[in-house]
Amino acid sequence: MPKDVDHDERREELLEAVWRVVARDGIERATIRVIAKETAWSSGVLAHYFADKDDIIESALRLMYERIAARWDEKLAGLSGLRALHELVLDNLPLDDERELETKFLMNYWSREIRGGNHHQPQPTGRAPMLIDLLTTLTREAQEAGEIRRDEAAGDIAERLLGLIDGFSLHTLLDPERLTREGEEGTCVRRLRSSSPRA
Repeated sequence: MPKDVDHDERREELLEAVWRVVARDGIERATIRVIAKETAWSSGVLAHYFADKDDIIESALRLMYERIAARWDEKLAGLSGLRALHELVLDNLPLDDERELETKFLMNYWSREIRGGNHHQPQPTGRAPMLIDLLTTLTREAQEAGEIRRDEAAGDIAERLLGLIDGFSLHTLLDPERLTREGEEGTCVRRLRSSSPRA
């Protein structure tokens, strides 16, 4: 191991490798040995940075939240209401390789939680609101701007959009020939347009 090591950079490289392993093989098969092989580093390097496998997985999830939040910051800068809502919905669909990797990792993580893994799910950092909260805020902004109908609560619309995101994401991964990235994007755009007062 070289003496001059950027430990933060190395730690992030390790966690990026965890994303790939979990997305490809699942959490159960993401052993210390497999992760070490993915990075071409020893298990001892992993032990230097993380207490155990749970620490590795939760650290990987936390870094993913941070990266996603940074992307939201960039994409939503200067936008509000319906335009921001449109960008946020599309950003949370697996429309490119980066977001497909994120979706596969998250769905593997959620699967473990559903099975009662009794693991603590790290929450987004202070500047990274939960997706449902941001969807609700932007929906309310769009309603106040007259861009979305007001005959339904912003929170209810946001919950429906979240269901749309999760449902499309799952089925795009399960059957990409039936539900293509292009088709997924088009359907979501039409769904947002249907909420317009003029729809």
